Parts: sequence; structure tokens; C-alpha cells
Amino acid sequence: LSAMVLLEAHLMSTPAQSPARAFWRSPGIWMVGILIVYILFNAVRATLSPVEFAVYYGLPLVDPENTAFVFVYAIRALFLGVFGLGLLIRRDFNGLALYALVASLMPIGDAILVGVEGGPTGTVIRHTLTAVFLVATWYMLRRQAT
Repeated sequence: LSAMVLLEAHLMSTPAQSPARAFWRSPGIWMVGILIVYILFNAVRATLSPVEFAVYYGLPLVDPENTAFVFVYAIRALFLGVFGLGLLIRRDFNGLALYALVASLMPIGDAILVGVEGGPTGTVIRHTLTAVFLVATWYMLRRQAT
């Protein structure tokens, strides 16, 4: 009985954690935040330096003047980053979890494409690790959502 009284006294004296604070304590939220910053950074980088970004991506341009596909990448990355940011602002754990899981398909495709095109092994590994990070983010967010 005294243990129950001590536990109750402890719970009464411990301030309740605010929902905002609990939200930011989630590892999944930090992981998806890193992902969103990475996506937006790549969108800006692809826009400002398309030729260099194509090399970083693992698919150097044959004609440095033909940067249209790099800009297509940048526009899509910008959309994904802003969409993810919107889900983050709404604190939508389920939406963010689905976002991370579906987004994991892109770096898998990137890794396959770069590998088939004979791109650098390190770049293929980076794309693969990005997919693994996304699946881990999905897992952490799903745990938080349930």
C-alpha cells in the first residue's frame, strides 16, 4: 500500500509533458525532419548547380547544357519536401509514416538506375542507405502513431 501512495505522490508531483514537447521527443520526428531538410537541400542544390548535382546523384550529364531532367528532379524534390513539412507542421504521425514508407521507393529506384548505368558503387550504397533510413523512419513513426 505504501508503494502505491509513493507512486501516486510521484505522479502528482511530476508535471505532465505537454503534447508539443512529447512530439519533439519522438526519434521518428527527428528522423523525418532530417529527411525533409535533406530533400529540400537537394532541391536547392540541383537548382543552383545542376551539372554538379547530376554527378553527385550518380548520373553525370552527357551534355552539360541539357539540364532539364535535373530541374525536373529539383521540382519534384521541392514538392516532396514541402509536402513533408506540411505533414510535420500538422503533427500527422500516420501521414509522416506513410510518407517515409512510400518515399523509400525512390532511393531504391535511384540505386538500381545508378547501378545499371555503371555509376559509382559509393553512390549506389548511398542511395541504398537512404532507403534503409526511410524504412527505419517509417518504423519509428508507426510505433509513435499507435
